Amino acid sequence: MRNFKKILLTCVAFVLLVGLLSIGFMEVYFRTEYDVFQDGSERDALAGTIDCLYCGASHGYRAFKPSVIDPILGTRSYNLSGAMMTMQGRYELLRDEIERNPVKQVYLEVSFGTMTRNRVEEGPEGDLYTLARLNGFSRRADYFFRCFSVEEYPDVYRQFLSLGIDAALQLFRGQKADHSRRDRGYVPAGIRTMEFDTNYTVIFHSKKYPTQIDPYNQEYLDKILALCQAHDIEVILVTTPLSKTALCQSVNLQYFYEWYRDFAKERGLRFYDFNLYREKERLFPDETMFYDTLHFNDEGASLFSRLFAELMVRADSGEDLSDLFFATYPAMEDAVFGT
Repeated sequence: MRNFKKILLTCVAFVLLVGLLSIGFMEVYFRTEYDVFQDGSERDALAGTIDCLYCGASHGYRAFKPSVIDPILGTRSYNLSGAMMTMQGRYELLRDEIERNPVKQVYLEVSFGTMTRNRVEEGPEGDLYTLARLNGFSRRADYFFRCFSVEEYPDVYRQFLSLGIDAALQLFRGQKADHSRRDRGYVPAGIRTMEFDTNYTVIFHSKKYPTQIDPYNQEYLDKILALCQAHDIEVILVTTPLSKTALCQSVNLQYFYEWYRDFAKERGLRFYDFNLYREKERLFPDETMFYDTLHFNDEGASLFSRLFAELMVRADSGEDLSDLFFATYPAMEDAVFGT
């Protein structure tokens, strides 16, 4: 009996030791912020000064440059977007920043996948990125237990333990985090490594996106709107441009345009779809402005941010911008692809 108790105590002590070491390594990763998207300390430093937020997934992450937009709009903005960010992740980060900043406007990036993504099917990657951006052990623990399923716990543990060990090694070597590429949340895409398919007659309408709206996404979109309404914040929906190749391939983008248009009208929101901007193909050629078929490169993001800000100034002054946009995707396709 005594031997059993000793073995049990030894096992418990071992588990506790492993647990403490694991948490320690993970905290090294979270606190050193070696990954460029880890921006918790920057947002802490800006607390109380941000009056405009951009929030979305990778489309918004690679499109909105505050350093370009702010001088034109007269704002002090921050791009909260992140790769594969879920709607719950958007809500959580928006809530954190709205509670400590005098935010007046939130530009919510929406795309063909925003409302149809299935968190269970796609896995935890987007929430892993969001978790790594949260400050404080208790905040991260709260997000972890609410956003990850029990089945995902082992993968989350392995992921952050590995990152923590790597961060500890970098810290030991004296390596510092390099956030020089980051612009108030915006991070430019890397060097383009792919060629776009420009055989438009062959690829035309060859890709169809799922159209089933996921209740999880609807729930958190409603929560975002309720949060902003409670703080008297205007929400504007924005679809950022896709490449010409992506537009050519897509067969059902009109469905998503109509869904967001009707939703915005029902909720009293503004909505701008920049895939329908009449000058898009002239201003944003695939060869020079896109990193891949879905995301801008840095030059494209700079030009888009300037155009976006200039148009928002005109819209805020009461100007009707509808003539600058095609009314539908079929109308755009007819003009661009000669359908």
